[in-house]
Amino acid sequence: MTDELFQPITADTPLPSLAEIMAMWEAHAMLDNIRAHSRVVRDVALRVADWLVAGGLRLNLPAIEAGALLHDIAKTPCLGSDRRHDIEGALMVAQAGYPALSWLVRYHVRLPKDHPIDESAVINYADKRVRHDEVVSLDLRYDYFIEHYGRGVPEYLERIEQGRLKAHRAEARLFSLMKDNHRPEEITRLWREGAL
Repeated sequence: MTDELFQPITADTPLPSLAEIMAMWEAHAMLDNIRAHSRVVRDVALRVADWLVAGGLRLNLPAIEAGALLHDIAKTPCLGSDRRHDIEGALMVAQAGYPALSWLVRYHVRLPKDHPIDESAVINYADKRVRHDEVVSLDLRYDYFIEHYGRGVPEYLERIEQGRLKAHRAEARLFSLMKDNHRPEEITRLWREGAL
């Protein structure tokens, strides 16, 4: 699956139903904690998407919901291996008959350079704001990455720090499109209040 085959989400993009998504979770033995994480990512992504739409951006909200719920579909089978769950998950979703939706899964870890603000960018950001099933700041999330994936290896630590900088730039870009009506910390507050 190469970036040249990227398919944008449109109003006609086929999407799985919630029942089909749950069946995919079952078929791929998604662990309960990954399901909980995916639900919170969905909630964050939909809130951010609502704010972006209010700011004038056109987004397919049902695609964001489906993509967020499926973004970690390959996490369980990839645990304990060097396989990349973003790439394997994208293949799973494409093979299930949703090739355009598969790109939302493919890009939830890393966006290509100069990627537009679209459904995949919203899911990418939402995933960076959710540690397990808790909404946190980007810095707390990246501190977690350092602790769990840095392994004290300078190359890994540098890659994580570069990711942190990129995530902060993406966050600033997303929120600038909301015309100063919302701030990133509002997401954490809404989650704590049970209002996401």
